[in-house]
Amino acid sequence: MKGYISIIFILFFVNLFAQEEKDIIKQNSFQLDFGINQIKERNLHPKVHGGISYGLTYEHTKRSKNTSNFGVGLVLSRLKTEYEDLSASVNIKLSGNYSYIFKVVNKNKLVYSVGPEAVLYYNFGFYPNWDESHFYWADYLELGIANNLTYKINKNRSVEISLSLPLVSVFSRPELNRQYKIDNISFNGILDNLHSNLEGGTIDKSFIAFSRMEYQFHISDRVIQAICYSYNYQRLKSKEGFSFQDNQHNIGFKLYF
Repeated sequence: MKGYISIIFILFFVNLFAQEEKDIIKQNSFQLDFGINQIKERNLHPKVHGGISYGLTYEHTKRSKNTSNFGVGLVLSRLKTEYEDLSASVNIKLSGNYSYIFKVVNKNKLVYSVGPEAVLYYNFGFYPNWDESHFYWADYLELGIANNLTYKINKNRSVEISLSLPLVSVFSRPELNRQYKIDNISFNGILDNLHSNLEGGTIDKSFIAFSRMEYQFHISDRVIQAICYSYNYQRLKSKEGFSFQDNQHNIGFKLYF
């Protein structure tokens, strides 16, 4: 999966420096999220880790006849089970995605678009109260379908709903029984682990869904604000070992410029 890290960024720069179109609209945005994260890492135990999450996302969008979008994101969560008093566990998520969607419905105020999407996602967890010698991860490169529905309320206000669903993916999960008592915590050791035990799958092994609804309102000709709600769900199950599940509910504030 190491080679795939650059794929998202190559697509972004191709998108960024592609030949200009006369009617093209470019937008950048930053989104700040606060939410609730629930994780069940069954390779560790079947208990649910829950807690508060904080996220930051950057997106670059080009709109013309069709729409291309590149995004990168970071989410940090402090987690605990119902048996713990303090949130000692940590979860870090790094992501990159690229989509290219086509308008298939364009009626008055309503626009529906659909197209392919690629997502690269790193989900890294450390649970010191339960296993202080090992890290846990659920990483994947996924190819799927991006859907977007936009309803324009008036000139300055609109509602946008997006849904991403998987088709196929390549993913990495830790072994159920580790060969070493302690993981290699060097940078190269962590990087090697995050790209180990690769296997492919469809929705029976890796079901990943991202949904978002945002209410947009213009504060000037160049700046748009939005209030967002998102729900994300991930489930990965390798040939050996138990499943990993991740639920996220987020409320966010987004600024387009």
